[in-house]
Amino acid sequence: MDYFIKQTDTMSNIRHMSICEICGNKISTSRYPLFAEIKESNKIKFVHVECCSTESIKRNLLSYAENQINFYKDIIQLVNNTSLEEINNIETKYGTYEEISQGIQIDRDRYVSALISELKGKI
Repeated sequence: MDYFIKQTDTMSNIRHMSICEICGNKISTSRYPLFAEIKESNKIKFVHVECCSTESIKRNLLSYAENQINFYKDIIQLVNNTSLEEINNIETKYGTYEEISQGIQIDRDRYVSALISELKGKI
């Protein structure tokens, strides 16, 4: 399973319509403006950050860190080998400016601090 946390400030409709698939309460009752998205082989579950287990929070943090490392490695590769092909690879993998600027803005500091806050409460 892959675990991801998504910011829901711009997705208020999902927050008010979704039910946490762990506790059964509305996603909007979370103390965080975030929800956890638990991806299984053929289903996505939306759950409160605070309903995640310690292990799933740790997997989230590790996954986030690995994704950030890979992103910065791709940027270094682009700087070392600046070409249209490398730029196209970056845009294919991460999106163009227009796609990203019109999409959901994820506040990465809030994401990480919510995970750490919840982990602190669980240990």
